[in-house]
Amino acid sequence: MAKVLVSMNAFKGSISTKAATDAVALAFESAGFQVEKVYLADGGDGTTDVVAALGGRVEFVSTFDPLMHPIETPVVWLGQTAVIEMARASGWALIAAEERNPMLTTTWGTGLLIKHAVEHGADRIVLGVGGSATVDGGLGMLAALGFSITDEAGNASWRGGEGLSRLARVVANSPMKQTRLVVASDVTNPLLGLTGAAPVFGPQKGATPDMVTLLEKGLERLADITLQMTGVRLHDMPGAGAAGGVGGAAVAWLGGHLEPGAELFMDLENFDARAVGCAVLVTGEGSIDSQTVYGKAPVRVAQRFRKASPEGLTVAIAGAVRDRAQVREAGIDVFVTTLDRPMSEREAMENGLALLTQAAAELAHLLSLKG
Repeated sequence: MAKVLVSMNAFKGSISTKAATDAVALAFESAGFQVEKVYLADGGDGTTDVVAALGGRVEFVSTFDPLMHPIETPVVWLGQTAVIEMARASGWALIAAEERNPMLTTTWGTGLLIKHAVEHGADRIVLGVGGSATVDGGLGMLAALGFSITDEAGNASWRGGEGLSRLARVVANSPMKQTRLVVASDVTNPLLGLTGAAPVFGPQKGATPDMVTLLEKGLERLADITLQMTGVRLHDMPGAGAAGGVGGAAVAWLGGHLEPGAELFMDLENFDARAVGCAVLVTGEGSIDSQTVYGKAPVRVAQRFRKASPEGLTVAIAGAVRDRAQVREAGIDVFVTTLDRPMSEREAMENGLALLTQAAAELAHLLSLKG
């Protein structure tokens, strides 16, 4: 029986990376396949769980969610490297659907985690920025780190898109001088424009068309101020739009640099060597669509797999599958949906693990018939 490599991404708000990978792997093992598992992290949901599974030390830290409710969330340490998952502090899955409003949601909680890591001796921070609920240009994060962010009247102006729309000044006070910041993101969207943070990610996070317009104007103002104050041009920088502008803010104001999250963690887990000899890759996440081609984890995994096993088959399992031709061109051969009947998004998410297990079992059975 052929050898299969299973490397699933998280299904946002439903299934963690580890749970998804374990479920699919078990389905293939039960069908008689030899299975190689690589727990995929890309900077989004489940990143800290993966790092903890690799032997990281987990520390729970007090911070705030996107609507400023107090929470406890993990920072995972590998030596003096602190791994922070933005989704665990400023994430989309932390708040109810009816509460999602990027005019109000903030990255303040993520900033506090960064501050904690710096104060506790981190010489490097890996900040995973997937799964955020925010389009605040990173202003909340910067404010939590001690930056002064104000409107024309000198009032604080960092809370969500509302603060962004009133922004007049940013005065730096960064604590990052002794700490290297790596932003792990598989998003290549710029800050502004049709593929920028506001029009692409805003609606996912609850933005109406009017909000998208306001957010775009606020981000443009932030980009202009950033260029004037730091000399860094964020307007069309690839990746600056990640997490609603956190990617760009981290580069320009905190001296960070962007790295493809999936690539970073695949290297950590020796992906290429483990892919050799595998006839099939099974990957996937909650939704496969046109955004997937902008460097998201399933495509990056498929492309790395192709290099290691040029004759191998790449399969993606997802809750929703759209824009197949575009994603196929980017490296995925076959698409399988977990849905077995018409259902709401809520029902699909609530039954995500069972649906994924069923879809994986059917796929394994089909592939076993083909030898």
